[in-house]
Amino acid sequence: MNSNIYTDGTYFKNNPEWGLKDAEWKAQIISALLKKNNLTPNEIIDVGCGAGGILKNLSEGIAKHAKLTGYDISPQAVAMAKKFETEKLQFYNDDVVGKNIHTALMLVIDVVEHLDDFYNFLESIKSKSDHFIFHIPLDLSCRTILKPHVLLQQRNAVGHIHYFSKEMVLWIMKDKGYTIVDWMYTKPVVDINPPDSLKRRVKKILRNFSFSVNKDLSAKLWGNYSMMILAK
Repeated sequence: MNSNIYTDGTYFKNNPEWGLKDAEWKAQIISALLKKNNLTPNEIIDVGCGAGGILKNLSEGIAKHAKLTGYDISPQAVAMAKKFETEKLQFYNDDVVGKNIHTALMLVIDVVEHLDDFYNFLESIKSKSDHFIFHIPLDLSCRTILKPHVLLQQRNAVGHIHYFSKEMVLWIMKDKGYTIVDWMYTKPVVDINPPDSLKRRVKKILRNFSFSVNKDLSAKLWGNYSMMILAK
């Protein structure tokens, strides 16, 4: 996968809303994790902030008194995010890896799966924040192993070049010296949004019933879940 797709407009062409439709519920889960663990960061940096929707939502809620900064290598994404800027909320078309910065909380939301060398990335940011919140999709499942074209669709549509299970994510975090404070599964939109067909309605019922019975097993069988992780 050519990383230039994020700078030359290719990714923007395939994903013109750049995650804005999912920003509100992701911000809600981030807020819930922070509240649960009694964290009130006075500064938050969002690495790979995309169109800025998550920081915008946080700025209107739990982080309304914090300094918020978003970085993204895509000029198209940052141009979209700029419309949300305020005195306390700023966005930059830059790569945070080479910057000499430190913050109370760093968000790394749906970034790791896109990076050629995510191990080096995780090492490079480890000293830049007191706490981290990662959101990492769990693309590996019985379904995707039996139907690998689903992974290819993810690769072509949204640029996923690495695929994880829950256990793999936990191993990676341990390998790179992160301590997981708390985490939770997040559901795909197919499990949340109103279904638009009988097939999707049945699928939603089955997936949600499975998830209510055994979250780990459901993630392994069906896939499309993600992990929202609070680490330090």
